[in-house]
Amino acid sequence: MKRILLSFYLLTSFSMTYAASDTNIIEVFKKVPEKRIYQPQYLLKGTTPQARIHVIRKQYLNGLLDCPSVIYHDKKKILSLRSFEETTFFLEPDRYYIRYAVNNSGCINLEFYQDKRPKMDILSQERQLEGDTEYTFTISEHTGPQ
Repeated sequence: MKRILLSFYLLTSFSMTYAASDTNIIEVFKKVPEKRIYQPQYLLKGTTPQARIHVIRKQYLNGLLDCPSVIYHDKKKILSLRSFEETTFFLEPDRYYIRYAVNNSGCINLEFYQDKRPKMDILSQERQLEGDTEYTFTISEHTGPQ
């Protein structure tokens, strides 16, 4: 009887482990609450052609760390994202220095600079952002533009 129970337990454990690795998790993203939007004018689409910046904050560090990731434009704090939140904001078409930076609490921030080149951090790039074009950035364990 013990062998049968042990065999059943091992078979069940193997099946659950095997099934878990093949299961696709659908990620559901929420909008950022108003209390964490510090510069609401960035979320309003203007009448002139603007670059649409779509930012997705996935869960990272295996969900153990959920401090906010802050989005900056020329050192102005626009908003902060927590796990499984997303937002779209608008910037003037221009050449930008874009970087992912680790803040004091260990979270990854996304920063856009027009006028000065920032110091290097996790990932920095110079990029032309065109008007009437959408750019998507992801903040996660595997951070980077898509």
